Amino acid sequence: MGEGKRKLEAVRVKFLAELDDWSFPASEWESQTVAEIKRLPVVRVHRASDEELNYMRMKPQQCHTNVRFMVKNDPEQRSEQITGWWPQDGNYVLHSILNQWGQFVCVTPSPMNKENPFSFIPDPKIEWREEGDYLTAYRDGVAVGKGVRDNPAEALKALAVVRERLLSGMNPYEAIR
Repeated sequence: MGEGKRKLEAVRVKFLAELDDWSFPASEWESQTVAEIKRLPVVRVHRASDEELNYMRMKPQQCHTNVRFMVKNDPEQRSEQITGWWPQDGNYVLHSILNQWGQFVCVTPSPMNKENPFSFIPDPKIEWREEGDYLTAYRDGVAVGKGVRDNPAEALKALAVVRERLLSGMNPYEAIR
């Protein structure tokens, strides 16, 4: 197998894992959480440039870690982590941004989503708890995971279609469109 095929297969495995993360049963907690999120204020967040993020060695899909690193290493101790929701295709993705001297900044590369600035919904009900060697986000006593879905039934149908495409051998980037 050539290098290109190996990379595509790695992407396929990664996408299938992402589908698994979003394929959880609907719950009353999720429904109530979505209703509450819709009532929260939306802010616009600017993402740092690809050059800046590369220079800072920020990693894609590691927003919570990236922001905690920036807060910890702020020599003036004026930065803080803001966790909330990034609306994406009917889902609310758990996301962290940086409040840096009163400005909202995203310090996480997003090669698949180039919108800049983008909408973000800060959620003061999210709390971080230490669990062994890592932190877990909780809201109202429930571990959040990757996020919540506005319409779980519709989301699960869409995920099933993408999963079928990925498992059929379709190019992973085409399969998610």
